[in-house]
Amino acid sequence: MKRISLIFSILILMFVMVLLSNISKAEAAGSKIAVVNMQKVISMSKQGKKANSILHSLVIKYKAKLSALRQKITALHNDLKQNSSIMSSAEKLKKTKEFETDITSFSSEERHVQGIISEKRFNLLRGLVAKVKTIITNIAKQNGYLIVIDRPGVIYRVNSIDITNQVLNQMNSK
Repeated sequence: MKRISLIFSILILMFVMVLLSNISKAEAAGSKIAVVNMQKVISMSKQGKKANSILHSLVIKYKAKLSALRQKITALHNDLKQNSSIMSSAEKLKKTKEFETDITSFSSEERHVQGIISEKRFNLLRGLVAKVKTIITNIAKQNGYLIVIDRPGVIYRVNSIDITNQVLNQMNSK
């Protein structure tokens, strides 16, 4: 993961260098670059906190459902383990099939829940990212920035080019 991040950072740096090398020397002397921490803006904004709360509620809801299924499976497993010696072959076979069916159902339900949560997270983030990009675009146009880079990909920067708090303030005012 760190290697991918490093490669991504290098690619961004190369892109910026190519971009700046293609601008005339007169433009490069007055070019403006900004950085923003998208993750901070999304997680610290009112909308991001609300989205996180929605996801957390969804996780709790489904966790309870999966926990009930897990308890049923555990109870069946314990019953089979403790009483298999006194069960008839038919009863043992029935309980074993029920146990296997419940495990399959649990796995299927778990994948389904993960899909629901992932889809909800994607939809919530998509809307937030769109709002953040609009705010960043407006700030960039107002301040004459040629490029705004997501901060995790930046190795070095001076604080004066970080517009994260400005974006966060505008995000929270809406």
